[in-house]
Amino acid sequence: MAQIISATQSRSTGHLAGKQGAKRAHFLFQARELLDRARSYAADARFDQALEVAYQSALRTAGARVAVSVVSRRRRLPTSAWDRLALVGAGEKQWAEVFKSYSRTRARVASGLDATPDEEYVYGLMQQAAQFLDESETETILGSFAA
Repeated sequence: MAQIISATQSRSTGHLAGKQGAKRAHFLFQARELLDRARSYAADARFDQALEVAYQSALRTAGARVAVSVVSRRRRLPTSAWDRLALVGAGEKQWAEVFKSYSRTRARVASGLDATPDEEYVYGLMQQAAQFLDESETETILGSFAA
């Protein structure tokens, strides 16, 4: 007798879960590398580069959280990474709001419309990105992400 497996059941088991875990690990690894690079730029007083790379680190961390959530399976997702992250849960929504506040400044600095913000602003972003990454890595180890 043939066995019928629903599409939702097949997605939530085995192969897909492994792919999501690998994607999460890859994103978190990239986020850590980017954050280390941001620290190096900041140490060299290259705050424009530190701002950009710290922001990218936060984006990779957000990608890791979205990748292992049910949100990643939705067909129609917002285009903004922060809007996607906000759909994952209450904690993620708070992180999305934190990093959304840096988005405009980052874009204006990258396009040359604004001068590089002061080092306190950049170090603030780096601290937030590090805290977000640390929390995400800890949750990954403890297995509290929804798969």
